[in-house]
Amino acid sequence: MNKFEIKKIDDIISYIPGTEHPLSSDIGIIKGAERTYLFDVGSSLAALDFLCTLPKNTVIILSHFHYDHTRWLTGHCPGEDGMLPQERISSDAVSDGSISSGSVSFGSIPYKPIPAETVYTGSHVGHYTPKATLVTGRITIHDGVKLDIIPLRSSHARGSLALMVNDDFLFLGDATYPCLGKEKEPDYYNVQLLKDQIEQLRSLPATRCGLSHDRVFVRPMNVVLRQLEGAYNNRDPRSPYIKLTSPMQ
Repeated sequence: MNKFEIKKIDDIISYIPGTEHPLSSDIGIIKGAERTYLFDVGSSLAALDFLCTLPKNTVIILSHFHYDHTRWLTGHCPGEDGMLPQERISSDAVSDGSISSGSVSFGSIPYKPIPAETVYTGSHVGHYTPKATLVTGRITIHDGVKLDIIPLRSSHARGSLALMVNDDFLFLGDATYPCLGKEKEPDYYNVQLLKDQIEQLRSLPATRCGLSHDRVFVRPMNVVLRQLEGAYNNRDPRSPYIKLTSPMQ
């Protein structure tokens, strides 16, 4: 069995840390009165083991479409359609390519997508599941906890979503990160997208945020804003892009 570690932020919010090998996003977990809410599903085997423990009325919010955040929504899990819970995907099966996104099988036993009552995605992520609800404007959910799903302008990926919990904690995924440069090219921000994002974040009441892949997951919102504003202040009026020489994390 692959071990997963759940780290508690407060009585409502916790998360599973991401990994580098394989690259897998952090998974945000929010306990509502009736449902469990996840922010991303990761791509590691430990993340899969955690997902297999969840009830079918789990609600999933995808921060954006990148594989390390979404793999297990189109990956396949044990415990369904006649499979026994102890029948798990082995590391060998993943490394030899037996398991990938789409319709696959392991031996003669089919693996089915992770069950979820509802999946919320941004405008460029809807193809991941037929059950997806595309978020084009702010959605608020009340379930013993207040959740706001917020489309967020981002240089890193189109269709990015943020999730605000009780007007205080904001799951950001990778939304505040730059676009990754190709090969030896530097990472960069789109000037207009960064300006819009800063204005969006300033308008929110959240005081803390969670950044996926960051060595320190929970950050004060004012610190994140200060970093983004620092990048924006380095813009060149002759260019629509801000090229970075060092990572923002």
